[in-house]
Amino acid sequence: MRVISTVTPSVVLALVALMVASPTEAQDRDVCLMCHADVSLFAGIEDPSRLVVTQEEYTQSVHGALGLSCTMCHQGWTFPHTPEMPPPNCGACHSSVKAVFDSSVHGYALETGNPRAPTCSVCHGSHNILHSSEPESPTHRLRVPETCATCHGTEGLLTGEYVRLPQIFGSYAQSVHGEQSARGISAAANCTDCHGVHDLRGPADPTSKISHANVSATCGQCHEDISRDYDGSIHGRALRAGLIDSPSCNNCHGEHLIRSHEDPEARTSGARLATETCGTCHADAEIISKYGLRGGVVGSYVDSYHGWATRGDYEGSATCVSCHTTHSVLPETDSTSAIHPSNVVQTCAQCHPDADQDFAASYTHEAASIETNPVNRIIRNIYLVLIIGTIGGMLLHNLVILNYYLMQRIREELAGGAVRRFDKNELIQHMALTISFTLLVVTGFALRFPDAWWVNGLAQIGMSEPVRSTLHRICAVVLIAASMLHLYYVIFVKRGREEILAMLPRLHDVKEAFANLKYYTWRSTKHVKFGRWDYTQKAEYWALVWGTIVMVVTGLVLWFPERAVKILPAMVVTISQTIHYYEAWLATLAILVWHFFFVIFHPDAYPMNWAWITGKLSREEVRKHHARWYEEELAPGVKLRDPGSEQGQR
Repeated sequence: MRVISTVTPSVVLALVALMVASPTEAQDRDVCLMCHADVSLFAGIEDPSRLVVTQEEYTQSVHGALGLSCTMCHQGWTFPHTPEMPPPNCGACHSSVKAVFDSSVHGYALETGNPRAPTCSVCHGSHNILHSSEPESPTHRLRVPETCATCHGTEGLLTGEYVRLPQIFGSYAQSVHGEQSARGISAAANCTDCHGVHDLRGPADPTSKISHANVSATCGQCHEDISRDYDGSIHGRALRAGLIDSPSCNNCHGEHLIRSHEDPEARTSGARLATETCGTCHADAEIISKYGLRGGVVGSYVDSYHGWATRGDYEGSATCVSCHTTHSVLPETDSTSAIHPSNVVQTCAQCHPDADQDFAASYTHEAASIETNPVNRIIRNIYLVLIIGTIGGMLLHNLVILNYYLMQRIREELAGGAVRRFDKNELIQHMALTISFTLLVVTGFALRFPDAWWVNGLAQIGMSEPVRSTLHRICAVVLIAASMLHLYYVIFVKRGREEILAMLPRLHDVKEAFANLKYYTWRSTKHVKFGRWDYTQKAEYWALVWGTIVMVVTGLVLWFPERAVKILPAMVVTISQTIHYYEAWLATLAILVWHFFFVIFHPDAYPMNWAWITGKLSREEVRKHHARWYEEELAPGVKLRDPGSEQGQR
């Protein structure tokens, strides 16, 4: 604070007179307020409000109500003030509180010189300090979360070592505690209930209220019965024995984002309980091995009626806590356990009133698990052999029939004369494109979905990621080479130039598309006479050209990112990754939905159009689907464009 130079001579004389006269506490306060109650005297100072204290503000504070003078907090002052006024020493009166604060994480941060460390005034205010019972006080129960959020808000907080602390307030505000506090329920747990008031310590400190071993006692301040049940459970006993792997309250419920178990987003909701809460430990191979726990319990539950129904959001289905209880979880050998032989029938009877000892024995983790139940395991193995043998035989039988129709179709096509659709060069290009595209799709999506069952199957036969990545790059080179060959073909080879000209989109393609749809919606009886290439084939060809260019360019960026960023902005790498992925989806779905329909699933093509293998179409098929091409170039008496384009005519 700079020295105030705007004080008038009369004010100075009045101040001196009051000081010489040994002022009382009230006079002392009046002396200070002669300047600090006037905001105009501090014009030009950054945040002048911190230096302004009104009579009303001070009188209503806890200090003003006690009649304390300014100098009791601001000791050692002189007039006029120096710019470096020492901060108030709250510990002069609140020594016990200061001792506790100094030993807290906040006190440690302040002692180490962390500029982000809070002082007394950060939480309590400066001159307008109110009792915590006052609704306007920043330390009132309902305002404590807001006060703590000043530092621990949604923007997070850095320690002196640049360690980012959690963004706590947002999680608390969405929790059951935060929602209750927001509704004005003063009994709702707030920050100080769990962390302490002045004695805040980190979770690593064994004396902290939020240390792993003390969390139950902290929660027990409000949830006394639940805390008592937990302390008597196998989890509480294990924690008292020093086994820190044992869960405490926040392992199951969360730390700040504590939700009601009826909330489907809560980890303790029925649909998520087994896999996300109990399964955290009971499906962890390391925990199971370390403590000799029973394995497969989560899997046997999930793969049971109860598990299926729970995942289907059936609230009446049994979950882990239905049988093992919520907090009083005890091993089967404990006579007070809900699953002890003397109690298990009663546990089952909660849902099954007619349950008896035999029923209880019929539904256990061991009975439900295929791995631990030898009878189930034998039955499974028998059925696996039966399924493979039966379905495999059916598949082989149907393949024989399908092969018959495939061969029959090709014989019928060639019997009436064939028209050359593709020459050898075009067949080679198409085959290279087919093989490279298929392998690119498989190896590319395997990287994106590494946990998929079919990717695990590939890994089992040696197609691990290093192998797949190498194959992906080889196929990319093949695709590029095929594209270059095709480009040469349509520029420098006569037939290629003729084909690309025939493939160019024209206005009549649009008209034919509408006419074709009218025919197939019974609004016209006239079948469209398509040329050598119809609009569906042209659209697919040019989509392929565009897609290949996009995939090659983005693929090269991802293959050589270090070189790409030398000539292009850095964002090109992530942009290319996004484009490459979604263009792959677009191309794959286009092949499955569009191309396969016209060459396999179309009623006139089923079970398959052989042109991509033989390069030929039957004259009847050309006359039916490409009538204009047939009339213009292939009908008897018409001079053929390519003497070798038709075979078997005469």
